[in-house]
Amino acid sequence: MLALAVLIIGSFVMTRRSRHGSLVAERIKIDGLKSALKRLKNGETEYDFIGIISNGIDCLYIVPKNDRFNIEFEAMLSEQLPYMEKITRFCAANSIKCTTTTYGNKPHYPSETTAPVLQIELNATMDVVVDVTKRMQKEIFNNNDETVYDVVP
Repeated sequence: MLALAVLIIGSFVMTRRSRHGSLVAERIKIDGLKSALKRLKNGETEYDFIGIISNGIDCLYIVPKNDRFNIEFEAMLSEQLPYMEKITRFCAANSIKCTTTTYGNKPHYPSETTAPVLQIELNATMDVVVDVTKRMQKEIFNNNDETVYDVVP
């Protein structure tokens, strides 16, 4: 499912056209996440998941499961690897189930294995996933309410 999504780390998938006709990614602050999730839930997005990313490292994917949502983080860049442990600690401190898997994607760093993916198993409503995503961006990646994210894909 996220095989195509890994390409967005280096070059963001474009979702709308600028006034000059070129494609640009949708940009939101964290308070715009609920609106983006409503479009996802209503099938108004290109894929069956979205991600938010501000700096090439802090990409959190939101994945619907039935009428609920989970969060995923894939370490495609070596700079993302330290965040795997930070996310795992965040989940443990908040009694959130977190498992490691892979989608078979080759990371952009020397590795004998495929890129690891943390699945944060919230099985949460839209409001809860927005709250947890906001807290993760703040507590793990040091982002704030004014951080601007590209919505990908």
